[in-house]
Amino acid sequence: MIDLHSHLLPNVDDGSRSPEQSADVLRVFATQGVRHVVLTPHARASEIAMDPEDALERREIAWDTLRHTDLGNTPTLHLGFEIMLDAPAPDVVLTDRRFTLAASSYVLIEFPLMVLADVAHSLLARISRAGLIPLVAHPERYQACSPSTVAGWRETGARMQVDATTLTRPTTRGHRARQLISSGLADVIAADNHGDARSIVTGAEYLRRRDGVVHAQQLTLYNPNAVIDDVAMQLVPPLPLKERWRDRFRRFAQGS
Repeated sequence: MIDLHSHLLPNVDDGSRSPEQSADVLRVFATQGVRHVVLTPHARASEIAMDPEDALERREIAWDTLRHTDLGNTPTLHLGFEIMLDAPAPDVVLTDRRFTLAASSYVLIEFPLMVLADVAHSLLARISRAGLIPLVAHPERYQACSPSTVAGWRETGARMQVDATTLTRPTTRGHRARQLISSGLADVIAADNHGDARSIVTGAEYLRRRDGVVHAQQLTLYNPNAVIDDVAMQLVPPLPLKERWRDRFRRFAQGS
């Protein structure tokens, strides 16, 4: 498996707080069969526009600390960012591969939670016109997320990354994540680990138990590997995921 979204560079964002914490998580990943991990610290488009070198320097300092730690048997590590589009992606993001995932043409982006569907569509289209492929982190988090909306986002050339743990939860976000899988609108599963126990394995095993062995391979290996190799992703077919009545009841009871 290949995990494209993690916050395991120490002391650079709200993720891991030390190189030892990062090393512990990465060693667990290795035992679970994760072979590659992309380290994607948070960065805001507005801040990058003002001083792109600052984000790169902070990442490099954290990366230097981590790679000089005794990691032991851990996955192969790559660099990237998770870029919050609080403003349109600045030109430097569209032209400098240091801001993309593993120096590929894929760039991991996120939106404010209340982003409007049309605004997101416009921001994604701008990135695609520049020759990059926006990979939308956890689309299930956004109020605008629905199968029809996400289908429109994908028409811009964007791809979707569902959070592995959220996929299993009886919440509104979990329901949205399962809708994307059921509709064939998800392209990648990732852990979004912040130095904790979240793992891509959670989502993979969830799908395997629901006759989604091939889907799990595509979402956790083939398509993430396409990012590492900088080639086109495969289309993942729909996988019907029926919501159990007790999960539906719990979701409405919790108002989530």
